[in-house]
Amino acid sequence: MATTKGYPGPRIIQWYVDTRRMWPVPKQAKPKDEVLLFKNVAARELSLLTEAEQDSVLRYYYLRDAKTKLVSHLLKHLIITKYQSVPWSKSTISRDAKKKPCYVSEGSTTEPLGFAFNVSHQAGVVALIAAIGFQGRIEVGVDVVCVNERIKIDYQHIDKHGFFDWVDMHGDVFAPSELSYMKLAPVAVDLRVKGAELSGYGRDAISRVQRRHERIAVKLTGKNGEDIELQMQTDPIIDSKLRRFYAMWCLREAYVKMSGDALLAPWLKELEILDVESPDAKEGIKDEWSLEKGEVVRQFATYMKGRVMRDVKTEMTAMGVNYMMSGSIRVPKEHQMSDVVFGDWLELDFEKDVLAIAEESLAGDLAREQRKLDLAIDQGLSSLSTSDTAETID
Repeated sequence: MATTKGYPGPRIIQWYVDTRRMWPVPKQAKPKDEVLLFKNVAARELSLLTEAEQDSVLRYYYLRDAKTKLVSHLLKHLIITKYQSVPWSKSTISRDAKKKPCYVSEGSTTEPLGFAFNVSHQAGVVALIAAIGFQGRIEVGVDVVCVNERIKIDYQHIDKHGFFDWVDMHGDVFAPSELSYMKLAPVAVDLRVKGAELSGYGRDAISRVQRRHERIAVKLTGKNGEDIELQMQTDPIIDSKLRRFYAMWCLREAYVKMSGDALLAPWLKELEILDVESPDAKEGIKDEWSLEKGEVVRQFATYMKGRVMRDVKTEMTAMGVNYMMSGSIRVPKEHQMSDVVFGDWLELDFEKDVLAIAEESLAGDLAREQRKLDLAIDQGLSSLSTSDTAETID
């Protein structure tokens, strides 16, 4: 089987970096001033980028965006350096015909077969997915969502206009079947009655909930078949519906990024990702900064123009209480679906896994240049010595 620069494959790489507490700077009256301070605080890391890349980081108005952009660049250089066996200084990030980031080696005009990567960031977390060692052309996409990043704004709209209206605000990027599913498909809730199940009327009552701070009567069927009526607050129902919405957004964005098309792609409303259940966070998490792995969800019904997509594999993982990460891979015809195996998302040790590798590679470049210079000097001295000898003989 073909490999990528000697690395046995095929293999999926899944990395992430949490920038939320990295590069702290004093709070400033103007957010842009925080970015100016960041330029000094992150000088070591910025020096690992090209001038154009540094400019793309420092043009941001908000510090959080500058930090995630910096790490996005560094992760792309890292994946190229590690798995294409090129020095950091040669790990040039290019763009393909669809403007997706890619690697094109010196002297080539196309990407290497069997190697692809994609990066996403949201609310301070940066994720990279890569495919290495595959035969043929491969496409990958990744997305990160944070359920509570806009929670106040989301709640304000939902409380005033209802959940259905809030969903319809995003109607341009979802298929009609997905919008209907997000509005009316039942969500999992804690019934607080051991052995009881929702009746048809109970599922319908939960499906129609549109606002928080209300109470509804839910019909249950007890473990012995008896009818039970349970009074429920609607807040956890709305929260579950919001989480499912962001799960569906995450899956769709990963697919769209895999394809290389933007959210304005003409086929966007013909893509359907159904039967989505959002992955649950790991129970008992108390640390708000935690990104502990939670539930992994793998089974989705994905259709394009009404036809089942059989060459795409997708996975979504709950990370901490509020984050979800999704990876999507289009499997080359040279491979079986079983060749694509997702793993766990690996949090990189930024000092050891990123900076040390970059700086070691750059130090190696300097050493090689010094050896070339020393050799040139030696050859020059040798030539000069030969010339002096010839003149003496004459």
